Amino acid sequence: MELSSIHKRMTEVENYKNENKVARETLKNELENNTQYLEASEEVKTATEKRKRIKNEILAQQETQKIIADIKENKEELDTLEEILSSEVVEYHKESNANEIEDADGDKRQFKIVVKFLPKKKNWDDRDEEGKYAAKVELDLPNLPTNGAEIESTTIEEPANS
Repeated sequence: MELSSIHKRMTEVENYKNENKVARETLKNELENNTQYLEASEEVKTATEKRKRIKNEILAQQETQKIIADIKENKEELDTLEEILSSEVVEYHKESNANEIEDADGDKRQFKIVVKFLPKKKNWDDRDEEGKYAAKVELDLPNLPTNGAEIESTTIEEPANS
């Protein structure tokens, strides 16, 4: 594969992204200049505020807080397991050059390896070779009411290089 082909495709992708950005701005301006749209938006905003208030009341209940804590714990475990599984499948792919694997039930499961380019304007000093931050990471969980209950913040130490 020629590197020039990759460069050309990257330029095309960036050009289409820029075109879409301009088109979205134009569309946004059209919507903001329509009085019917603005009136409907205000109605939606009022209804959304009411829904948010009711949701917060429900989320502040003690039973709901336990469910929220369980979800947080499960999400942390799921994220860890998915990261490990992803690494294992990539290693399996390197060794076997296969794009499918047999699961525990004997069914064939296809997988794909995905490449994503990292932003070019970022400072990479605080990231590892995969572009992940190699410092303390605070989990960004929804700011939900706790009804006075203490919920500890979760910090994960990520290795500098793994």
